[in-house]
Amino acid sequence: MTKEHDEQDFDLADPRLAIAGGPRRLRDDPLLRLLGINWLIGAGVAAALAIVVLITDTAHLRSLMMSSSEPWIPMLLLFFGFMVTMCSVAMGAAVMFLPKDDDDDEPKGGMKLEVLKLPQLRPALAPVRAGATNPRRRPLA
Repeated sequence: MTKEHDEQDFDLADPRLAIAGGPRRLRDDPLLRLLGINWLIGAGVAAALAIVVLITDTAHLRSLMMSSSEPWIPMLLLFFGFMVTMCSVAMGAAVMFLPKDDDDDEPKGGMKLEVLKLPQLRPALAPVRAGATNPRRRPLA
């Protein structure tokens, strides 16, 4: 081989080469960054809630865990359950609160439906006599 083929035609330190994937893509993609930040928020809330459950001994969970021969297993399951739930809630809320692109636009397809507005009819109010009965009183036979 010649010396020309041995040399590389590109610089490995060029930051444009990392766009295809890797940690740089995770950092630069705004949606992945949003999800990652909200995952961290959910993880913090989950850890705090699990610690509060253990401190307050809610439903005697702490005493039940500590009486186990291996208390780290139920504790791991408690923290994992809280993490899955709270991280999903935080990430889902972040996605749901994203602004839609077509908020101000007209509907894109189909027929435009004209809604016929009818006048609101209200019944005439009139006093009515209502007789009250005492449930303790026996009817006359």
